Amino acid sequence: MAELLSVPARPHVFPMDIARCALLVIDVQNDFCHPEGFCMGDMGASAETISRVRAIIPRLGELIAWARSQSLQIVFTKEAHKPDLSDAPPAKVLRYKNAGYPIGSVGCRGQYLIRGEWGSQVVEELVTQPGDIVFDKPGQSIFVGTDFDAMLTERGITHLLVTGVTTECCVLATYRTASDLGYYPLLLEDCCAAYEPWEHEAAVNVLLGENGAVGWVGDSQAVIR
Repeated sequence: MAELLSVPARPHVFPMDIARCALLVIDVQNDFCHPEGFCMGDMGASAETISRVRAIIPRLGELIAWARSQSLQIVFTKEAHKPDLSDAPPAKVLRYKNAGYPIGSVGCRGQYLIRGEWGSQVVEELVTQPGDIVFDKPGQSIFVGTDFDAMLTERGITHLLVTGVTTECCVLATYRTASDLGYYPLLLEDCCAAYEPWEHEAAVNVLLGENGAVGWVGDSQAVIR
């Protein structure tokens, strides 16, 4: 039986099986995290807003380097649709349109949330390497519309270190699905971000609800130590 590491977390210690653990980096892509990305340059977000999501990139770099040193599987996700939007449910298309950033909109660096476009690429600071797995996902949760669950099962992965943007949207959606499917997810709150502090805090508080019945929240330095 594998030895479990006791990682300090809230509201309870997280039991981590490092031999069956993967690092999940959610949607740290140009559309969301670059000054010229759609959410920044085309939506007119402020420098303060983008600084909140970009602040996690150096910490993510350190965490990714540690994960490589431990031979953890690293998985990057990108929220991106087929150019004809055939994988975009009408309800999602409507929601994003109402929110002010229609899927497929043309911005200063290409189309928004479309596969192959500059905006859908992982930010240049976080270089992928051979052996990393990169998923284009049509949903907010990585488990929707992909073979992510099958990939984890095939590799015997049971524990997930969850990071990325935005905390209240794709990060939380992925975490909740992973939890319901029986995985052991640990949200690393210092490696997650939202455009507004209260949105990040609200998502973290959801996972801390009911004294740990919902999830675990930790930080990258505790894992590395």
